Amino acid sequence: MKILAIDTAISCITLAAQNDDKTAVLSLDVGMHQSEKLLPAISYVLEQVQIDTTELDCCILIEGPGSFTGLRLGFAAVKALQLAVQCPVYGMTSLDAYALPYQTWNGRVLVGIDAKKQRYYAAMYTNGSVTNQPADADINTIITWITQGTDPILITGPDAIQLHETLIQAGVATSLTCFPSTYQTTAGILLQRAEYLMKNDGEPLSVYAGPVYLRKSEAEEKHGI
Repeated sequence: MKILAIDTAISCITLAAQNDDKTAVLSLDVGMHQSEKLLPAISYVLEQVQIDTTELDCCILIEGPGSFTGLRLGFAAVKALQLAVQCPVYGMTSLDAYALPYQTWNGRVLVGIDAKKQRYYAAMYTNGSVTNQPADADINTIITWITQGTDPILITGPDAIQLHETLIQAGVATSLTCFPSTYQTTAGILLQRAEYLMKNDGEPLSVYAGPVYLRKSEAEEKHGI
């Protein structure tokens, strides 16, 4: 199966291409230069596994939440491919992707992405199911989630270490384990998810689909939109 996966939800963009048993993964921590690097990076990973864009069976991307700019770039890239080569595009939320490797964890899984302004895009999972819905949450909200049970909690996501330290400083007494997400793991999760959806007639994103935001942009807040 020929698949392209893109994660532009955080500052380090990650791309992966799979051509049956060949896989290429590329991570670029390039800050504000994502727009310059994304298309050449797509070409690079496809070239490494000898895929032409016209051969793609599908694309998959992280829908959000995450960086407003990064998510828009990711959607623009895959929508262009969708229109050009008519391949289906699948989506997966960032929080689901970061939680999925730990669905058999004997406890709860807390996923956190630094949303700035002393807040996190966060959600809580138990055995792969959401127990606290994705939210633009402050630390007190997250502590409230934690105190709803006594079972151990695994913290993951790209900013797991920061969230873990903040919770410790806040005096959270529940057993906390920290496993930050790796870019390679996220790429693998996306490829596996795309393959599963293709084989099981999963519903692709519509041509009108856009990023998943849990917060208004600064421009929207400024103008009261």
